[in-house]
Amino acid sequence: MIINFFKIDRIVLCLKHIKTVFIVILCALSFYAFPASINKEVGKEPTSTSTKKPSADSVITILSNMKNAVLNSDYQIYFVQQEANGYSSTFQYRHLGVNNQNYANLLYLEGAPKEIILNKDTVSYFQPESESFSLAINHIIEAFPDIVYNDFNKLNQYYDFVLLGKARTANRSSQLVRVIPKDKDRYNYVLWIDDKNNLPLRIDLLDLNSKIIKQMKVLATNLDFDKNSFKNYIEDRDYPIIVPIDKDKQQINSWQVNWLPRGFKEISTYNLDFEKSNIDTRIFSDGIFSFTVNVSKSSSNDKSAHVATQGERTIYSVNMDNMNIVIIGDLPPETIERIADSINIK
Repeated sequence: MIINFFKIDRIVLCLKHIKTVFIVILCALSFYAFPASINKEVGKEPTSTSTKKPSADSVITILSNMKNAVLNSDYQIYFVQQEANGYSSTFQYRHLGVNNQNYANLLYLEGAPKEIILNKDTVSYFQPESESFSLAINHIIEAFPDIVYNDFNKLNQYYDFVLLGKARTANRSSQLVRVIPKDKDRYNYVLWIDDKNNLPLRIDLLDLNSKIIKQMKVLATNLDFDKNSFKNYIEDRDYPIIVPIDKDKQQINSWQVNWLPRGFKEISTYNLDFEKSNIDTRIFSDGIFSFTVNVSKSSSNDKSAHVATQGERTIYSVNMDNMNIVIIGDLPPETIERIADSINIK
């Protein structure tokens, strides 16, 4: 699993010793309604009057159909991303699923012209304010959150899946599903899933008090766009080289994380040589939420911790035993801090 990085540059201002491009790479490796309603509690919109409680298997089937539609359907959507502070952005996202080979692009419709392209198993970032680069990953993480790509049958022991009923959004009928963690160490989701094409139409990320902290909302869907022209556009582009990522077990074994939220596992380890700085990275995920722990040598005497949040993203930085520890994750700050406190430098 990997972590999104929407507006991460605003967070980086709080951690000036970290380079912006490096933050983007770390976030990519590990990983909206309108302002008037962004702070409302969720749960008042369902219109279903049925009193029969749906089985867990039926809800999982709805979620699994959503995953299949996102990965294998051909579609073009326009959507808005919004955070609780009122900051919003609009996007165009096009996707083709061709013989298990995916093509997609995400176009930022506001501000500086930015584009992210998926060409089979490589995602390339084109952004005018920094050098373009590519990563060997298989989907554009800025389009949909990790939750849509899951094997939901494996998440039952850590999450409850609740069908809330029918709702309407983007002028389309949808199933409303809430995904609730069984502990207080992570956030939860509400998803509006199209009745006909199974694509997610709205995804709300909720904090521990059920307040919306981030929202994706589809404004329009087009299933009849020019697919051949789009495929040619992807295949004819010139792409930047893939960022090299090496594994160095000896260095990484010099530290360990002693506490993780239930269900989280270490899924990968890397050693990044970035601008003459050797950085050890471990990626942890429960399938829905993810975080990275990044450790590098430090000569700073500042022992104070620095915390920054943007939407669901938390960045925590602290110096410990001549090492700088940076944790980036889509978890509550309290959970990130507890993870940091458990790190042991050998």
